[in-house]
Amino acid sequence: MARLPSPALAGHGTDVRLVRAAAIALLGTIAILTLYFGRDVLIPTALAVFFAFILGPALTWVRRLLPLPLSVAIVVTGGVVAGGIVAVLVFSQLADVAGSLTRYQANLHQKIQDVRALSQDGGTVSRFMSMAASLAQDLSLDAGTATAPAVRVRSDMSSFASVASFVAPLLHPLLSLGIIVILVVFILLDRDHLSDQFVRLFGASDVHATSKALGDAASRVARVLSLQVLTNFGFAVLVGLSLFALGMPNAVLWGLLAGALRFVPYVGAALGAVLPTIIAFAVLPGWLQPLLVLGCIVALDIVIGQVVEPLLFGESTGVTPLALILSAIFWGTLWGPIGLLLSTPLTICLLVVGKHVPHLGFLEILLGDQPALAPYQQIYRRLIRKAVADASAVALAEIEAKGPEAGLDDAMGRMVVLAEADDTFDRLNPAEVAAIVEGTDDVLDFLSAASDDAIAAPVALRSGASFRCIGGRGGIDDAAAAIIAFALRRQGFDASAGRRSDSEGELADDVGRVVVLICYASHPSDAVRRYNRRKVPAPQALHARHAVIDYDVAPVPPSLVGDAGPRDLWVGDIAAICRLAAHHALAVEGQGNA
Repeated sequence: MARLPSPALAGHGTDVRLVRAAAIALLGTIAILTLYFGRDVLIPTALAVFFAFILGPALTWVRRLLPLPLSVAIVVTGGVVAGGIVAVLVFSQLADVAGSLTRYQANLHQKIQDVRALSQDGGTVSRFMSMAASLAQDLSLDAGTATAPAVRVRSDMSSFASVASFVAPLLHPLLSLGIIVILVVFILLDRDHLSDQFVRLFGASDVHATSKALGDAASRVARVLSLQVLTNFGFAVLVGLSLFALGMPNAVLWGLLAGALRFVPYVGAALGAVLPTIIAFAVLPGWLQPLLVLGCIVALDIVIGQVVEPLLFGESTGVTPLALILSAIFWGTLWGPIGLLLSTPLTICLLVVGKHVPHLGFLEILLGDQPALAPYQQIYRRLIRKAVADASAVALAEIEAKGPEAGLDDAMGRMVVLAEADDTFDRLNPAEVAAIVEGTDDVLDFLSAASDDAIAAPVALRSGASFRCIGGRGGIDDAAAAIIAFALRRQGFDASAGRRSDSEGELADDVGRVVVLICYASHPSDAVRRYNRRKVPAPQALHARHAVIDYDVAPVPPSLVGDAGPRDLWVGDIAAICRLAAHHALAVEGQGNA
């Protein structure tokens, strides 16, 4: 029997974990502060890396035909020209919207009147609308009186000072844009050298693992960004054409806005639909067309998100939806709108770091979409909570994925072994043990009723022997007996399960060739086996067997049945126990016929 760790060693291990957690928390705090206070330097750098990833596939294609410097010049110039065209379109459309708002005053007034007509005179809605109209009238009067006089403003500033005051607010964005373009050029020119530098800096002792991590991060981010640009641009084009067909002014602007906002996870798509709809209520007559604008954008987003993107992306980014939303909030708080734009690629990079750096493995658990617990652990937790329906769904999915034998072992067999281990260390109270035993019966009933081919029973074996499975020590062993009986029925045997507490009378009443199978979820002592063997009625004691579910031993090959260990003890997984039971049933039937 393995020795338990001493209290001193256990305390030392706890101290080490606390120190490690404190160190990680301190480093995380320093990193967050660095990201916040260094955003003036880090944001242009992150944007340059972002655009370098987007332009990477195009550079790879052009590089096959032209030298690297010329390829970089062509790709970057094309990207700048495309961005400039989009910027000109957006600003021209915004200027047109700003100059057209006054033309839609009558339409807004008519819609306000329609809303007021829905409420009774003197009601709450009517009073609210009257107040809003009064305030709007006061504001319009104030604006009119302010703009009516022709006021000539004289300034003592020189022409140079006037130009400087106009150019100064634009200087910082233009300089930032120039820095980003220069960084993109040098990143694309030296991307192989930069990759080698990262390997040397972070993993020179294990070049293969570090190269694999960098390649994984680069391929994931480049693929996601390229496909996002492609799908969002297509979405923008479709939205713009649809709004133009519905008579929406400035359709190009709203299409580009809807496509750009889709880079923000989940929330961006909603904003991209709400903003054009609000403008549509102001500029389009009646109520039908604005609703059509909303329905059109929502329908296109559903088609792109649920049909087109799954076909193009194939597999997901590996990040859970909740992690993407929280990441967007985090990076948006640190870096503003730029953080929202970069939240998805940054989260993917953190996921890859957590996957390949052992000490940061918690990032993969927190961000990754892979199950945090194995299926049998999920079933175990759900049975303790008495969430039988959820546990049944997990068990059925595992059986469908791996087949009847391996799926039952990995779902239910390992679950009872884990439960027995916890019960041995007094981690389970009687109520939780009862919940596991009763929940196991309910899950097996659900699996028996399932009509899926993955768990359909094969043709019954021709054996006159039947099995009676009982728990060796009660409690979790009763659940193990129910699972083994279920597996035997799947093999075509006549098998039933009984509780330890009420098995003696039932065994005495059994007649015919009944094989008693005493089941355990962990190894019993010799005394327990002898005691249980004596409890079996004499006519059945000769053929009774002990079955122990154990995944730390190799499955017993059928050719070695009975060659090693006590002849009445079967040890292995559920599939091995079923094979041993099949051979034993044939032997019992042969002895009966003789």
